[in-house]
Amino acid sequence: MSFRRLAAILSLDVVGYSRMMQGGSGPLLRTLNMLYRDLVTPVVHANKGRVVKLLGDGALIEFPSAGQALEAAIAIQTRLREPDHPYHTPEPIQLRAGLDVGDVTVEGDDIFGDGVNIAARLQAAAEPGGVLASRMLCDLAGADFTDRLRGQGLRSFKGIAQPIEVLSVNFTDEAGPKTPAAFATTQEIQYCRTDDDVNLAWTAVGEGPPVVKAPNWVGHLELDWRAPGIAPVCASIAKHYRLIRFDARLNGLSDWEAEICTFDQFVDDLETVFDAARVERAPVLAISQGCAVAAAFAARRPGRVAAIVMIGGFPVGRAKRTSKKDLERALAMRQMMTAGWDDDYPSLRDLMAQIIVPRASEEARRQYAEDMRKMISPENMGRYREVIDNIDIRDLLPSVQAPCLVCHATGDRMQPVEQGRMFAKALPNARFIAYESSNHGMTKNDPEWPRLERDVLAFLAAHR
Repeated sequence: MSFRRLAAILSLDVVGYSRMMQGGSGPLLRTLNMLYRDLVTPVVHANKGRVVKLLGDGALIEFPSAGQALEAAIAIQTRLREPDHPYHTPEPIQLRAGLDVGDVTVEGDDIFGDGVNIAARLQAAAEPGGVLASRMLCDLAGADFTDRLRGQGLRSFKGIAQPIEVLSVNFTDEAGPKTPAAFATTQEIQYCRTDDDVNLAWTAVGEGPPVVKAPNWVGHLELDWRAPGIAPVCASIAKHYRLIRFDARLNGLSDWEAEICTFDQFVDDLETVFDAARVERAPVLAISQGCAVAAAFAARRPGRVAAIVMIGGFPVGRAKRTSKKDLERALAMRQMMTAGWDDDYPSLRDLMAQIIVPRASEEARRQYAEDMRKMISPENMGRYREVIDNIDIRDLLPSVQAPCLVCHATGDRMQPVEQGRMFAKALPNARFIAYESSNHGMTKNDPEWPRLERDVLAFLAAHR
């Protein structure tokens, strides 16, 4: 009797099996038996998986979750990449690994279905010692793996009707010591005081020429390292530059009791951090309302801003736009945030996470929504949101001489792409790039992330 269930599938294959068999099957089979007994099977069991069958030159394995399947594949391949592993014939054994998730048909101890077929196709296309996984599996695996994954684009496979978006696992040291988690544990929080006696928390990570980040939305210097739309670009820049970040007043680790909360004060605070970090001139990384703050600062202090990277920015807040619907939405959102910001799940914060990073995994969005509760109080959210909604810097834009890279997702639901185009049209020295995405902040699992990362790093390299 057969039945169907959802499963994550790992397909393994021995590289060069036929060739090695010609050198004598006995030593090879003994080595493979030891490999499956001492490495593969314990790793599979540790991740709640089941070895469906061994195929001589490979194995078919199922797991109850995508994260456990990916964890197991990485663990197996990591061990086989170590120079001291004992699996030699006499040449070292290498495996290819492919991963997918989907409905499978179970008949006795065996499984069949598209998930099995796709995993096998991905395995055959993987590099020796490598792992290829479908986008669906990687999205379900969650944010814990995003720093290890590299987009490989769409691939077509024999017998599979539709192209599949594929990601590979990065086994280089680049993904190790310079991950968001590593930056979060090594950063040192410092404080500086504004002219109106507000303490601003700031920090610097990475080495190289400085890049200063303007605060965006709501934030927290520690929790931002796991924010799916913020951490990827910050970590990428911090690998090459000294990235200086700070929490805005009323936010995060900065003072929550500030009497003054105005847009001009946001601009003053950016200059305060420039001074505290002893930065005379630097590019500014700006996301969301940080783009308007950075542009206003560049207009005020042209000698201090070398360039601006703008991601998901807007020169005109909702309350200042011509649409009556925008005005009504701005008022309604501000009232809802003030009244329900600290509600339990499902909360307004969960809705905001869905709008800001719809392409992030459900687990990452849930964590981001919970973190937002710790970033700002409901009362401060109302004050803060009123300032953001009433931003209007259109008259300042012609005086911004700094080169600007204006990046915007075409499907951004937080701030429409027309706002990005408005920036680019009014700025004297701007380049506009549209990305086919719905994320307001670009997540690591977004197919457009590699392109955005490349564009941002190239722009910064040209305008240090």
